[in-house]
Formats: sequence, C-alpha cells, structure tokens
Amino acid sequence: MDEAVKRRGLRRRRPNFDDSSSSWLVTYSDAITLLLAFFVIILSVSDIDQGKVEALQEGLSTVMTDRQQTTPFTDIKKALDDYIAQNGLQDQLSVVLDQRGVKVEFANVALYDSGSADLKANAMPLLEKVSAIIRDTSHETHMIEVEGHTDDIPIANEQFPSNWELSAARATHVVKYLMSQGVAKERLKASGFADSRPKETDSAQSIEQQRAANRRVVVQVRRY
Repeated sequence: MDEAVKRRGLRRRRPNFDDSSSSWLVTYSDAITLLLAFFVIILSVSDIDQGKVEALQEGLSTVMTDRQQTTPFTDIKKALDDYIAQNGLQDQLSVVLDQRGVKVEFANVALYDSGSADLKANAMPLLEKVSAIIRDTSHETHMIEVEGHTDDIPIANEQFPSNWELSAARATHVVKYLMSQGVAKERLKASGFADSRPKETDSAQSIEQQRAANRRVVVQVRRY
C-alpha cells in the first residue's frame, strides 16, 4: 500500500518552473555576441567604400529625421564642387568620394611648371582656397595624404635625378603649404610615386593626353 501511494505521488509530481527566471538571457546574449563577432570579422576583411557609407548615413538620417543631413567627407566635396563650378576650374581640379574618403586631384598645370617643384604664383589662390576648405571642414581625426605623380618621360638633372625625386618634392611642397595654412603637421603625409601609378585613361586619347592626365597631385582626406 505504501509503495502504491509513493508511485502515485511520483506520477502527480510536476516540474516546478520559476516564471521569473532569466536563464534564457544567457542563450540570447551568447547568440548576440556570436552575431557581433561575425559582423566584426566581415568588416575586418571588407574593403569599405567610405563615400557609400556616408551616403547611406545621410539617407538614413534624412528618412528618420525628415531633414537633409551632411557628413564630413560630403561636406568637403560639396564645398569644393561649389568652388570649382563658381570659378570654372573643371580642367584644373576634380573631387570624388572613394573607398578611402574624399580625393582632391590637381592637374599638374594648375600648380607647377614642367620639370619644376616650385608652386606657381598664380596657383596660390587656388591652393589657398582648397587648403581653407580642407582645414575648416575636415575633422581633426582625418589624415591628409598628398601624392605626387609624374608621366613616364624620364628626367635627370642636378636637382631631380629621376621622377621619384620630382614627384616627392611636389607632394612635399603642397604639404608645407597646408601646414602654413594651419593644418597640423601630425595629420599630414607626403608621398612621391613618379610614374608608377598611372591613371586609367581613355585608350582613344593620344599619348600626350594620357601623359598630361598622369601629371597630377592628389590630396586624399581619410580617417586614420
């Protein structure tokens, strides 16, 4: 009899769940952590297009706040685009958003005479305006890299034994000018590439036109 009662008692016994238990949060937090780790890995191996990222940020902000939003790189591009349009400088200066940030490209004739690294006197107003926009619109966390590029015609003189020295000197002079306009030296970098990084040009262009396109100075504003 006692044994039968015990068996009935066991059958009646039910698990006692505590409805206030938060044990499910452990599994949930583990899942979220794994998901976050997955996206970190994806970002670490991805080539992020900064221009597209900022365009997305602007679009989302506009939709959510019903106001047009701006972000640092698009601010720089808009200010320079307005200056170029107002002064008819399309053949001397161009601005694009790319994977690294905003790229400002000077045609070589805008800044230097052939075979020279000395800034031309009539280039100063242009360089002064561009420097002011970059200084006032970029963020202190932005790195500013100046690149000098030449065509493939060799140069060999006492001052410039090759195009490497010429391109480096041109980039350095622009960096020094940016410093003179108040850009912190810690944010600046100068690089000379000679003719090692030619632009993708139209194959229908003549050799002289392609060489002219390759003679350029590029100012890249990007995040550290």
